[in-house]
Amino acid sequence: MSTKQASISSTHASLLDNVGTFPDGLNRISTPAFVYDEAVLNHLLTYADQLRQEDRCRVLFAIKSFSFADALKLMSPRLEGFSVSSLFEAKLAQEANTNGGSIHITTPGLRSGELDEIASLCDYVSFNSLSQWDMHRDRIKDDANCGLRINPQLSFLDDERYDPCRPASKLGVPLENLVSTFQHDPARLAGVRGILFHSNCDSPDFSELLATVQHLYSSAGTFVETLEWINLGGGYLFEDGQNMNGLHQAVEFIKSRLDVDVFFEPGAALIRSAGYIVSTVLDVFPSDGSIVAVLDTSVNHMPEVFEYDYEPDVVGHDDNAPHEYVLAGCTCLAGDIFGEYRFPDPLKVGDQVVFNNAGSYTLTKAHVFNGIGLPSVYALTGQGEFVLKSRFTFDQYAARWGTGPQAAS
Repeated sequence: MSTKQASISSTHASLLDNVGTFPDGLNRISTPAFVYDEAVLNHLLTYADQLRQEDRCRVLFAIKSFSFADALKLMSPRLEGFSVSSLFEAKLAQEANTNGGSIHITTPGLRSGELDEIASLCDYVSFNSLSQWDMHRDRIKDDANCGLRINPQLSFLDDERYDPCRPASKLGVPLENLVSTFQHDPARLAGVRGILFHSNCDSPDFSELLATVQHLYSSAGTFVETLEWINLGGGYLFEDGQNMNGLHQAVEFIKSRLDVDVFFEPGAALIRSAGYIVSTVLDVFPSDGSIVAVLDTSVNHMPEVFEYDYEPDVVGHDDNAPHEYVLAGCTCLAGDIFGEYRFPDPLKVGDQVVFNNAGSYTLTKAHVFNGIGLPSVYALTGQGEFVLKSRFTFDQYAARWGTGPQAAS
């Protein structure tokens, strides 16, 4: 997971001209706020362009990481489509799919009552298990391109909380089970046209993807020769394009041996560094020898801070700076703490604190514990203007609890 950094990368520094120096308008936006930076987003999409043009790899965006419709519409023309994990995500993807790209779904929770609508929305369906395939294939196979999600059973992660290949994983058909089925009951796999595997999380090391592709190819035998497409999943991060050699090699390994379409569906890699959480200091006070600065945001707006116990990146933090603060969220949760950070100047009430590299799994996981509203959403345009896109209201909050004008009648 992420560690504290003193500044954002020079390749995507459009929000901040220099560390701690805000462009005109940032100090006038309503906080807490989520800002997505269109210039950074367009920069990140150059990696998708490169994969499509140089490797003939079809790049999808996994909207589980970030689902704001206007940004998805901005991304759509430079993608081959979207990958989704539910009916609601599929509906959102269809609305944002301005270039007619394909929509791909895989989920452990495929519901019988939603199958017809999913089949009408999604072009590719990767069933999560053989039993799921047995139950539902006849209702979908004529409407969508069907495949299986595979668990390659090759793990690279130490923390099982986000390891898709953990023991007794719920994510995908274990590779050994797939091979056994193909050997002893191949008719059961009739109609399977492709496979998807997603076997990593936040890895910058694409050699792990290459190793996974090689492992799958050598283990699956002639089954892979029956396929029309292979989806490499996501779980990897781009590092300014300097770490992509393993990805190119993985695609080439497949293309040189099999006549298949290759898909890749990054999420965080295409949005993380394009998003920021902007907050305002509400209070500053001493506590047991530390100085606490309470912000108008919360770890509820960045739930992975709490889930995975990491300290997010804060603009202006410097390990050697003289003024240290515990940055705390504004809820009554004792653990609503972002961490300890140091700044060159003292923080005071009304100052802004900006969390960078916050584009992924913030808005899509954020919640409203204590009645703290979700962040307002702004786009930072290529012209340097902040445009309000969405503001969370009391009516939206009240509707969740069955009251107000937006509640179900």
